[in-house]
Amino acid sequence: MNKRVGTALLFVVGIAACLCCGNEARAATPAASAQIAAAQVADAVHAPLFAAAHAGKRIVVAGEHGVILLSDDQGKTFRQAKSVPSRALLSSLSFVDEKQGWAAGHDGLVLHTADGGETWEIQREDLEGDKPLFSIFFRDAQHGIAVGLFGSAVQTADGGKSWIPLAVESGEDSDHHLYWIFGDPATALCIAGEAGMIYRSTDGGASWTAIKTSNPGSFWTGLQLKDGSLLAAGQRGHVLLSHDQGASWTEVPSGTDQSLTSVVQNQDGSLLLTGLAGTILSSSDGGKTIAVHTRGDRVPLYEALAGPGNTVQLFGEKGIAGGN
Repeated sequence: MNKRVGTALLFVVGIAACLCCGNEARAATPAASAQIAAAQVADAVHAPLFAAAHAGKRIVVAGEHGVILLSDDQGKTFRQAKSVPSRALLSSLSFVDEKQGWAAGHDGLVLHTADGGETWEIQREDLEGDKPLFSIFFRDAQHGIAVGLFGSAVQTADGGKSWIPLAVESGEDSDHHLYWIFGDPATALCIAGEAGMIYRSTDGGASWTAIKTSNPGSFWTGLQLKDGSLLAAGQRGHVLLSHDQGASWTEVPSGTDQSLTSVVQNQDGSLLLTGLAGTILSSSDGGKTIAVHTRGDRVPLYEALAGPGNTVQLFGEKGIAGGN
């Protein structure tokens, strides 16, 4: 296996290790899809979970084999969605309100829900080759971007009914993997990428500038903080901050060499980052200083979701991993 492909795919399928460091995709309706509907899993809460989002007061979580879980009691209990038309691994979720949401994953798949995650329909898929989408971001009910393997990126201006290619990187080195979309489209939207690359747009995603940071590895997550600064994190514990809307980045000591997969900010402004081998980082000063904690079970953690009262729900290789 190509080492660059291996790094991306090992992360997305949940292996707790790293090995190293276009054509427009066709749209498909559910009737034309080659996908098989996701089965009801007996122990779905322990399936590997990679994405989580709020749909109003509801928590929506997605992961392996098309599993989508819903909670209407702030994460105390979860149930499977009524209808998911795919068993592809789902790696990202984006909701614009309590009803309208999208999921993205393997096979270039984009799913849409109009009822808060109860039922889903296929809006896009690409079954010709291995073209997973790693992150999806909608700024409103019409405009969205999805990014993935080898620099693949697509955009929609009609709520996902149609998708067209988006050029994020140009030149000979235009095939870096694109892992995570974060920031504010009104100021600076960023994409966390492979090989220490961050891509920045100040025009809502129409055009992008490539920024090479000091990180020798890949960025897997990022977040715009409440004070307007940006944080990016990823492979081998690298954490970088930007105080100029992503134009420049400075590394801060994280205290770990475990790869980091998600970051959330609590209501009180404190930060929590999760990673492989049960790694949890916390910061009360916007990421300037970081404390490290390792869970006793050392379960790989892939996603975190902030809740009321500075609580954080954790998800990972063994499904719902409890709170912080």
